[in-house]
Amino acid sequence: MISPQEQQRRRWSIEEAERLITSLKGVVSARVVARPGGEVEEIHVLTTHEVKPKQTVRNVESALMAQLGLEVDHRTISVAQSATPPTELPVPEPHLKVVEAPSPARKRLLFCGHQTITERAHTVRHRVEIEWAGRRYSGEAKSADVARAKLEAAAAATVAAVERALIGEATDDAHIDSSGRSPVVPDVALALDGVKVVEAFDRRFVLVSIHALEGRNVSALAGVSVVEDSPDRAAILATLQATDRWVRGRV
Repeated sequence: MISPQEQQRRRWSIEEAERLITSLKGVVSARVVARPGGEVEEIHVLTTHEVKPKQTVRNVESALMAQLGLEVDHRTISVAQSATPPTELPVPEPHLKVVEAPSPARKRLLFCGHQTITERAHTVRHRVEIEWAGRRYSGEAKSADVARAKLEAAAAATVAAVERALIGEATDDAHIDSSGRSPVVPDVALALDGVKVVEAFDRRFVLVSIHALEGRNVSALAGVSVVEDSPDRAAILATLQATDRWVRGRV
């Protein structure tokens, strides 16, 4: 039997949690918001009148714990009911979601998923997906199939995803130049400086150092995350921690 502590360490993704919640009785759609460290911050559920809101909250708590080993506070779950009968509800299009645009104060970099793909002998490709302001961005990096190189590639893929989020946000809100044609994208970039695993207080931590370049200015950013599931995942979370506040201050 898997203990609650072991269940909490099991990997899960936002997509898995949303699919699981949507499969529950009476649920029409679900939206899960998590912090970079993996802690669930908000769960929004739209249901029919088939199941009462309190029962839906209990169902969501039970399903997440039983299927994903994910323990959530019931206060993070909000339930809205639709007055439209189930037979009249529109069928949602695949991969299409309507979400409320977050306020600027609530914008933050969120970790969505990580894939490690073996391409050929001794070579792997890391793909990291993040969310910023309600949109998903991904970054990739290749490495040799050895521990240190994989760790650096996981962080590099995260940096690439964050840069795409920067470009996407800047393009959406860009100023138009004097010709009225092309948007002016801010001159900013991120460069991975290094990744290191350290031991302290009987635990392992991943430290990430990043250089943030803005015009001629260079800022030193750093993040740290405890190793729970894997060093690769800790490197991703440490990278998001290092870049989150800097990104929020510029877009």
